[in-house]
Amino acid sequence: MSAEAKAPPDERGRIVWAVTWMVGALISFTLVAIAGRSAARGADALQIAVWRTLIGFSILVLIIKAQGIAFGSLTSRRPGLQVVRNLVHFTAQFSWLYALTRMTLAELTALEFTAPLWVALLAPFLLGERLTALRLGAAVLGFIGVLIVVRPGAIPLSEGTPFGMIAAIGFALSMLTTKRLLIGDNALTILFWMQGLQILIGLAVILGRATLGYGPGLPMPDFITFCWLAGVGAFGLTAHYSLAKAFTYADAIIVAPMDFLRLPLMVLVGVVLYAEPLDFWVLGGGLIVVVANFLNIRGERQRTGRG
Repeated sequence: MSAEAKAPPDERGRIVWAVTWMVGALISFTLVAIAGRSAARGADALQIAVWRTLIGFSILVLIIKAQGIAFGSLTSRRPGLQVVRNLVHFTAQFSWLYALTRMTLAELTALEFTAPLWVALLAPFLLGERLTALRLGAAVLGFIGVLIVVRPGAIPLSEGTPFGMIAAIGFALSMLTTKRLLIGDNALTILFWMQGLQILIGLAVILGRATLGYGPGLPMPDFITFCWLAGVGAFGLTAHYSLAKAFTYADAIIVAPMDFLRLPLMVLVGVVLYAEPLDFWVLGGGLIVVVANFLNIRGERQRTGRG
């Protein structure tokens, strides 16, 4: 009898729900990329980042009020770390949006998948975790994959490449600070502070830019652009909510590998919607990054005694 047949019905049901929520996350992340590219026709990356946060925060406030949650219960025990985390995350988000229209979706997704490898490398220095040989080996393998994707010296680097790498490192630092914040704050508190603080950060940056004469500030976009911006904000929320729900139904060792389906999905979207070339170097390098992440996940499972 197979392992699946032996699994109790409730366990099978939980895995089905995990897969269902993960499919929702994959669709949402893909729609964020599509909406972001479309919004870029009427707004720059910084404006998109600010509008995304404004719209996302508005939706989140409505959800909190609808559920009858007291805003006082969302007080953070570590406000200073919240500020640091969101400065880093806003920078990463802006960099991702900037790179979104300056490189193929396949390249950007491959670079984004290095974030867990940066976590593995930086965790020993920032969280005091042990740098194991498997962690180091997975990181080296992943960066070999990145070199294959970008091929420095063989082809000119795209304008988006450095911003894609900044985004990946920023997302990694955001993950590490989230891990520290979860010691005293719950997930909803972190999400609430993230949206709220990034409104303040975004408005400060965009108004500062306008004051110095480097941009138009935050003008009201035309109706079509606003609809795409609303899509970026809404789908961003549903993506992270679906991902969180998937993790509540199954272990990370089951859920995390499903996220790597984003790479072929983004490749398909790039080819079909944007006529991007099917670059086998990018696909090959991206596959190596995915394998490196698999090794890292397996190593973390063994390290924590769950495999």
